[in-house]
Amino acid sequence: MAKGGSFERYISKFLTKWLTGKEKPYAFWRMPASGGLATISEENKDLSGDIIGITIEAKEICSVINIECKTGYPQTSFWQHFRETNFKTEEFWKQSVHDASKANKHPVLIYRKKNKRPAVGITSDMYDELYAIKYSLFDIPSISIKFPVKSGIPELVLLDFEKFFDCIRPEELKQLPNYVVKYNIGETR
Repeated sequence: MAKGGSFERYISKFLTKWLTGKEKPYAFWRMPASGGLATISEENKDLSGDIIGITIEAKEICSVINIECKTGYPQTSFWQHFRETNFKTEEFWKQSVHDASKANKHPVLIYRKKNKRPAVGITSDMYDELYAIKYSLFDIPSISIKFPVKSGIPELVLLDFEKFFDCIRPEELKQLPNYVVKYNIGETR
């Protein structure tokens, strides 16, 4: 099994425990065909991202956010953002935003560099919305990456994955506004 599949299973299990307080039965799981179902037809646009809800409660969460998972990429460095055009995190974020925008959801990128703790990436708009609901979100250190305006890619706010989900509860994610900004960044695959 590919390293991405193992990471997606880990995230699914983590989110299940976050949502239900129990390890099983699973509430989230990997998207069949790694999200490829969403590209088949317009009717499948809700089936987007790498992680889907398989219980009613998890489906409610996944109707608001589009979860894209990336792991590995040992050569990736945030310093690449300043000097190289092939910046992997930018590619990951662009894909997440593109897919979420098609499904009218908030993009969520869960990224783990090899041998490091995972980070969760959200738009600055989503960060502001969640902050308005949960002030303690400001207690979590964050890194913001702004992309050139002409790219059409929204600002990426990265936070520690576990600290983010310790702070934000499922009911708070459900409070996010249904209106999601549509980003026109073109095809990503």
